[in-house]
Amino acid sequence: MNRRSVISELAKTLQISETEAEQILRAFAQVLGPIAAEVPPYFERYFEAQIQLVLQRMEDFQHTTQQQIANLQQRIEDFQHFTQQQIANLQRQMEDFQHFTQQQIANLRQQMEDFQHLTQQQIANLQQSTQQQISDLRHLIQQQANNLQQLTEQRISDLQRSTQHQIANLQQQITGLSHYIDQRIDALDRRIDALERRLDRFEKWLFSVLVMILSGVLAIIFKIYFGG
Repeated sequence: MNRRSVISELAKTLQISETEAEQILRAFAQVLGPIAAEVPPYFERYFEAQIQLVLQRMEDFQHTTQQQIANLQQRIEDFQHFTQQQIANLQRQMEDFQHFTQQQIANLRQQMEDFQHLTQQQIANLQQSTQQQISDLRHLIQQQANNLQQLTEQRISDLQRSTQHQIANLQQQITGLSHYIDQRIDALDRRIDALERRLDRFEKWLFSVLVMILSGVLAIIFKIYFGG
């Protein structure tokens, strides 16, 4: 194998240009040059074999790397397919959830409408029942008011009759008391008249006594002054 073929093989294996491959060989030559100068010529075949081994290893590494890259690309494609499948499943689940949510919202709206209709019906029934109860209550209150008015009028009438009876009894008592007072006043007048008559007789008797005493005193005085 000549130098140009080695450079071409190295560039092909490493997938680089021949200039870059030649630079790599020169670098190897600078490193291995002193060693190659000290060895006999038959070692050239050994070095070429070692170079071929390195190139083979590099080719195997490239093949392995390409296989790994292909496997990685396959895994990426599989992961991408799995991800797309997951995204499709997620989208389908989202669509199912959206459909389910819309169905739930529709059911909820229907339930709200039914509840609103039922509530309005119950309110109407309650208003009708309340109006009936209010009407019955008004009728009961009016009936109780009428009964109370009748009872009050009856009590007032009874009270008036009782009051009139009491007033009649009181007037009768007053009349009897007035008659009794008149009788007592008449009796008192008679007693006063009798007392006045007695007083007149007493005054007359007292006057006669005083006249007799005065006459006796005057007679004694006259006798004393003129009789002596």
